[in-house]
Amino acid sequence: MALLAKLCDKKVIVAHVNYHKRDTADRDEQIVRNFCDQHHLPLFVYAPKQEKAGNFQSWARQVRYDFFVELALKYHIDTIYVAHQKDDLLETYFFQKQRHMLCETYGLKTESMYKGIRICRPLLGLGKRECMQYCLDHGIPFGIDESNLKDDYTRNQIRHSLVDTLSEDQKEEWLHTIEKENREWNTKREQISLFLDTWDRSVDSLPDWLFLEEWLFQFTQKRFSKKECMDLMKQLQSDTLIDLGDYDLESYHKKLYLQKKKKPVFIQLTSLKYGQYEGFSIEKTGRKIEGITLYPKDFPITIRNVQAGDKIEMVWGTKKIHRIFIDRKIPRILRKNWLVVENSKKRIIFVPKIGCDVQHFSVKPNAFMIQ
Repeated sequence: MALLAKLCDKKVIVAHVNYHKRDTADRDEQIVRNFCDQHHLPLFVYAPKQEKAGNFQSWARQVRYDFFVELALKYHIDTIYVAHQKDDLLETYFFQKQRHMLCETYGLKTESMYKGIRICRPLLGLGKRECMQYCLDHGIPFGIDESNLKDDYTRNQIRHSLVDTLSEDQKEEWLHTIEKENREWNTKREQISLFLDTWDRSVDSLPDWLFLEEWLFQFTQKRFSKKECMDLMKQLQSDTLIDLGDYDLESYHKKLYLQKKKKPVFIQLTSLKYGQYEGFSIEKTGRKIEGITLYPKDFPITIRNVQAGDKIEMVWGTKKIHRIFIDRKIPRILRKNWLVVENSKKRIIFVPKIGCDVQHFSVKPNAFMIQ
């Protein structure tokens, strides 16, 4: 409410999320409604429901910020103001340290980005008591979140056992420590980035786990713990394919490959149609290796991912496609998304970057498939 009062003379819209998890949740919503009515501020209230079991705090944060971004995009707003204050910053820092988290920033930043929208935290210079006193001094109604008084969540435990016990001088000392740690971490990250700019993805040339973590973060935007990275470093010493959720990570002949997982491709064409498709294109011109001559009897053709047992008859004989991959030292991570063209008789007639079968080769191909 302190933040809302400070911004009420500006052109803003107000967003409130009511999870209905507390007995006083509706009371807090009504406080916001009354204030917005009094100051003629547009208010948008969202009451989400958690459909699946899981970490409530993590889910609540995501739906809250997604709601803010949805409103920002709809009403052409470039900045979202949130009411984090000094005690929240300290609480976040101690939480990160307790979990041994590797973060882009320790604590909270005055400004950050979320899905392309600027997040601004103008109250980080004030403590919780100062915000409450501001409301009391200016006659601004506010509610106490009774769930914060319990130790149900790790953050609450940190708040009660650590942050609330600190004097103002001690809090300032911790803020200086956090600032110093962030400066040192940013310097280290700059050194890592310079290394990664010219890195050849060789496993053996990685100085330590931090370099692997930063490389993974640059692609996945997900932070990995020291333990996770140390375990990965051990696995990556030999050829292996590792599932990282939305991504695959592979060590192949001492080189690292990282690729976002893709949906399987299965497209049928009843006639030759040039154009862009999901994962490939069919063009009128191209390189010799991309060319194929398609005949009416080939249709319908199917473009799909390569499967175990697929083989193709080339001018030098018939061979399993996976054997060709192995002979050409193509990493498994790339093979997973490799496509083939199958004709109406279920015969593989073309493989991108490998070529067409012997019966569909000509000096004037009528199609070029590019993957």
